[in-house]
Amino acid sequence: MTPNVSNQPDGLLDPDTAFAIVHQQVAAPVFFNKLAADFGIRPASEDEAVLMLEMAEQLQASYRQQQEKQGSAQHQLLVAARDHLGSSLGGPSARVKAAAVASVAAAQAQNPAVAHAILSLQAAAALAAAEQ
Repeated sequence: MTPNVSNQPDGLLDPDTAFAIVHQQVAAPVFFNKLAADFGIRPASEDEAVLMLEMAEQLQASYRQQQEKQGSAQHQLLVAARDHLGSSLGGPSARVKAAAVASVAAAQAQNPAVAHAILSLQAAAALAAAEQ
């Protein structure tokens, strides 16, 4: 993908291109690595990968809708139950999860394309906020 920098200030990527880079180089690999590591699920083709991403997006949308309908007390109860269940089943602790996220973030911070994309998204958000 050739970054589109023509009509963005200071050579920044347009938000769509920046989001695509972050999605392709950070979000999708983390998602598919998690599926493979935790459940042994791997897409056999690009079509299957797209279907899995679409399903994840639908599940995330459904989750957000449920969270909006429920009060924060209910949410905290579910979080506590999930955390307890995870620790009971030998799942990684919050510290281990945080360390894993920090490790991925540190590795991706060294990727100039991802760094440029993140800075472009931040600039676009700042410009949008300033226009309001």
